[in-house]
Amino acid sequence: MTTIRAFFRLIALLAFAALFASDLPAQDYPNRPIRFVVGFPPGGSVDLLARAVANQATKTLGQPIVVENRAGASTNAASDSVAKERPDGYTVLVASDSIAINASLFKNLSFNPITSFAPVTLAITSPQILVARPNFGVKTVDEYIAKVKAGAGSVNVGLTGRGTIGHLTSEVLNLKLGGLKVTYVPYSGGAPAVRDLVGGHIDALYVTLPAVTGVVRGGSIVAVAVSSPKRSKAFPDVPTFAETVAPEVAVDSWQGFLVPAGTPEPIVARLNRELVAALQSEAVAKPLADLGFEIVAGTPEAFAETIKADVKRFGDIVRAANISID
Repeated sequence: MTTIRAFFRLIALLAFAALFASDLPAQDYPNRPIRFVVGFPPGGSVDLLARAVANQATKTLGQPIVVENRAGASTNAASDSVAKERPDGYTVLVASDSIAINASLFKNLSFNPITSFAPVTLAITSPQILVARPNFGVKTVDEYIAKVKAGAGSVNVGLTGRGTIGHLTSEVLNLKLGGLKVTYVPYSGGAPAVRDLVGGHIDALYVTLPAVTGVVRGGSIVAVAVSSPKRSKAFPDVPTFAETVAPEVAVDSWQGFLVPAGTPEPIVARLNRELVAALQSEAVAKPLADLGFEIVAGTPEAFAETIKADVKRFGDIVRAANISID
């Protein structure tokens, strides 16, 4: 009996030691720089979010946050690299809805958007906006539809990448309106697509609203409509697709922060507290709201549910529109 009691005491001590040891990484976290990995080139809406939050959270975390742009493979390059990193909280993926869309677009992903990551917080939501070059002769959704129908596929519509949320928004509208045909011109991100639209190289563009607020306000391009259920506070005079031509069209995009699966819960909780505080600070929230972002700054659990639901929702759109990458 003495031997048995000693054995169970040893097991209890080992369990306590393991529990204590699991907390050690969080006790001095962070003690070196943190990386925010962005799957788009500099200048787009995800990059803007990453840099705004990094600048603010650096002050409270006490360590530098470096933003690394790792564009390529429809954001899969960034997602794959972060999924393979050590789960220690020092590498954070600044993800967009593309990570949920890609689950249906690509047959052989090296990561799973639901199981390969630990959600930290859903940061923002934002509508897609349809914008046009000023000399295209389009100011309303009806005028855009008329141009597309008359062009018989010749209207060049920019995308921030094939299979992105802008692509899905365009296809949802096309399907709802009886099969509109356009010619898509894909780009590696929002910034190069906007430059080409301003330069007159494409006719129209679907893009996340904050990527074009400045050029719309400056008059370089024309805002036609937004994809959200309600009008954006940043552009209250720009109508929604739902209120004009397609009541069923309501597609909000989102961006948030993820870390590799297996990251200790105390570290995830610390990151959640600091990133939520950064998002809610006046220094970050006001500029982001002015650009057209809606601040969410929620819990890891709520973000996990969003990802899970959107893997299915976006998958349904991908299949309905017959969009494929590989």
